[in-house]
Amino acid sequence: MHTTFAFLTKLPHLSTKEFITYYETKHIPMINRLAGPDNQPLVYKRRYTHRDDPAFVFVRASVDAKGTPVPAVPSDSPGDSTEGSADPGSIDFDVMTEIGFADEPAKMRWLTALRQGENGKMVVEDEQRFLWRERTRAVVVEEFVSFG
Repeated sequence: MHTTFAFLTKLPHLSTKEFITYYETKHIPMINRLAGPDNQPLVYKRRYTHRDDPAFVFVRASVDAKGTPVPAVPSDSPGDSTEGSADPGSIDFDVMTEIGFADEPAKMRWLTALRQGENGKMVVEDEQRFLWRERTRAVVVEEFVSFG
């Protein structure tokens, strides 16, 4: 499978709930319609971070990508065992979108359908309503699956 992960950031004025609602009820249906029934991905998943939720908790890495130690974020209260955890600002995206196709030509057919004629303009205009497009990052991944 040819899989791409896109890391997308919502516009600052939107709550996570507003962002999810728009993405799921407006943008995704539009993308599926513009791509057409013959160009649909095999997988189209979204995983949301909920960075604006006070219960958002994660563990911060102890080194950066170059191996340089990253200072721990002090905990809020003495004796708190969360020292070394990070605030949500350390995660700089709001959704991780996974899109998978049988192969690269299938992905290219999907992209071509989304870019043809007025479709490309419609996609960009819609994304500008809810995405901070300049912050978008994407990576093609190779997948291995283990069982047991």
